[in-house]
Parts: sequence; structure tokens; C-alpha cells
Amino acid sequence: MGTTTKDLSFLTALHSGETGQTGQTCGKIGAIGRTGGIGDPAVAHVNSATSRRRVTRLLVIQPTPFCNLDCSYCYLPHRSNRDRMSAETLERIGELILGGDLLTKEATVIWHAGEPLTLPPSWYEDAFAILERHRLADVRISHAFQTNATLLDERWLPIVSRHDVRIGISIDGPESIHDTRRRTRGGRGTFSRTMRGLRFLRDSGVPFHVITVLSWETLSQPDELFDFYISEGIERISFNIEEIEGINKGSSLKRPDVKEAFRAFLRRFIERNSMREHPLWIREFADSIRTISIPSGAALPNLLIEPLAIVSVSSSGNMSTFSPELLGNQASKFMNFEFGNIHHVSPDQMLLDASFQNVLKEIEQGVAVCRKSCPWFRWCGGGAPANKYFEHGSFAVGSTMFCELTKSVLLDTVLAAIEDGLSHSLVRGVE
Repeated sequence: MGTTTKDLSFLTALHSGETGQTGQTCGKIGAIGRTGGIGDPAVAHVNSATSRRRVTRLLVIQPTPFCNLDCSYCYLPHRSNRDRMSAETLERIGELILGGDLLTKEATVIWHAGEPLTLPPSWYEDAFAILERHRLADVRISHAFQTNATLLDERWLPIVSRHDVRIGISIDGPESIHDTRRRTRGGRGTFSRTMRGLRFLRDSGVPFHVITVLSWETLSQPDELFDFYISEGIERISFNIEEIEGINKGSSLKRPDVKEAFRAFLRRFIERNSMREHPLWIREFADSIRTISIPSGAALPNLLIEPLAIVSVSSSGNMSTFSPELLGNQASKFMNFEFGNIHHVSPDQMLLDASFQNVLKEIEQGVAVCRKSCPWFRWCGGGAPANKYFEHGSFAVGSTMFCELTKSVLLDTVLAAIEDGLSHSLVRGVE
């Protein structure tokens, strides 16, 4: 399964000391300026609501669409495609993004979509060198991989250590849970191969975190999952729910009793964590503590609705913004969310694309719906556009299964735990 925006928030947190499932925005800082020297006068006429400088905090690069696994809940449509990004495309990314004025002073470059490690370490050495050659001196970037870990071995240690690459491993729990949905193209389970890579990193002293996708079956097994993390020395955990997204048109969580099941799962994890002298770091709990601590009257910024806050580039150079999960998924109305190709336009100029403008308009309408109807709005900022679109076929809507579980149920459960004196199990990692 490819990385989702929910994964990206964890990587940003490690880089900057902040977390948040919807992330943070750098705000509206002036009008659009140069990007790699492209100076199309039309760019100056982009609506001021979409004009940005120093706003791109996450650069999502798809080195290849290909994945060596066939997870049942994956949202990616082209994971049999073995194309790889060319050096010419990397040069354009370096010139127009790292060498332009879009990136914030600290930014994350995440190699995403498909399985990034199906390309060899030598490819990344060359790719990192190209980007570094263009990087502005005042910009600090951090590289990150989200991987199924089946290809992790000693070949990767030099590049990981030399470039301080952050690694997230997709593991859904013990074998009986993991192998239910994370399988090979031949239908075999992948637990043993994933654990071989995870244990290799652990035994080599390389820091990592894990991302676990929660399905209906998992919600009834919180103790089994907690014990698995403890037994394998896994200390940093992020939960994603099984989402309706991209080509994954259904979810085992789409049922009327899911809220109470999810609440019970979270509550049990909090209880188990409270019994430990050194609690596990769990992204959802750390994010929730920070979210509910924002000052009265303030609202949580939302990277996912800010143009260019996240820029995604496919292996062929197609660009998108907002939720990275959108790029390349079928949507003829919005040209598959491909707002321009980096070989022909800059990220600034992609804001002139008609499909981008149509998406932005619907996203703004959806945010207005959330603001008017949702009591959690100030702690969310308008939701995740990808989930709105893939669940409802439109961005101009409010509530989704994703937000009901990962915002309202989660925050309500965390607040109840604090009232019950269990805050110790929630705060590790919240600086």
C-alpha cells in the first residue's frame, strides 16, 4: 500500500517537532514569486487566495508506481507499472522546487507511491545528489521512505545512515492479522519477509516507526496488537484506518457499529499504555493532545486544503497538490488530478490549470460545510479532501467515515481518558 497523507504527518513531526494528521500550513506569505527562474507574467495574476511563497512543506516524489505486493486495501491504480523517474525529471524537480522559493526552511521529501525500495540504492544516491545540487542554502530537507520492508537489507544501510533517511514500515500486526490483507501478487502472506526487514533495521540500530492499518478484525484484538509491538521492540506507532480511497472502493469498517468498536479499541490501547513505565509513542494520541491544547479561539491549520503546501510529482513528472492520494486516480472531471507536468510548467503555473481551479472551488465549499456543521471544525480545519472525494464523489461535502473515526471518536476518547487520569499514556513524544 502506498503512503497516505496520514503517514506524511508523522514524518513532518520527526523533522520539525510538530505533529498533526492534517498537518500545519505556513500561511499566506505574499504573492507567487519565481520558481527556478520561470517568469511567466500570467503567474502574477493567479487569485491571491492561491498565491504562495515558502509554503511547500512536503514534497512527495513518486520514483516508480510499481509495488512488489498486492495489498487488498491499496488505493494505488498503477502498481503494476514498472516505470521509473528519469534523471531529467529529477533535474526539473530540483530546479523548479528545491531551487525555487516554494519550500519552507525545513521540509520533508518523501519517496512515495508504489514500493520505493524496488529501485536500487544507487538510484537514490544519484537522485539525492541531483536534488542536493539545486537545494537553496537556507533550506533544510529531510528524506523519508515508507516501505513494506520486504526488500530491506544491508545494501540500504549506507544511504540511510549517510543521508539520515527516516523509515516507516507498513506492518499490520502479528502474522494472523498482517497476512489477511498484506499479500504478494501470488496470494501469499508477507509477514515473514516484512519482519525480516524490520528486525534487520532494529538489530542494526536504525530508528524506524511503523504504520498499522486498522481493519474491522483488528479492532477486536487490541491486546494482541499491543503485545506484538512490545515483543518486537516497536516503540513508535501510527494507526491508519482502512479507508475508502482510490481504487479501494470499500472498507471493512463501513458498518453501523464501527464507532463503538473503534472507541473500545482506542480505550484498551490507552489502558495498556498507562500500565507501562515507558509508554509507547502513538501518533494518534500525541496528535490529539496537541490538537486539544490549541488556544481558545484558534483553529488548527490544514495542509491538505492549502494549495502547494504539499506538492506531489509522479514518475512521469505530472504534478498535483492537496492530498497526495489524489494524483493519478481516475477522475475525468478533474483530469485525474494532474494539474500540469514539471517538464512544461512550474508548480506556480499549475495553479492556473482549470482542473486545479475546479478542485480548489469544491474544496473551499466543503470546508464551508464543515465549518457550519461540525462541532470539531476548529480541531480539524476542514477535513481531508481525498476522503471526501473518494467516499462521496465530491469535495464539496462535510463528514466522512475517516473524519468521524480519526477526529470525533479519537478526540472524544482521548478527552475521556484525560478525565479518568490516564494522561500519562498519551503524552510521550509531545514536546
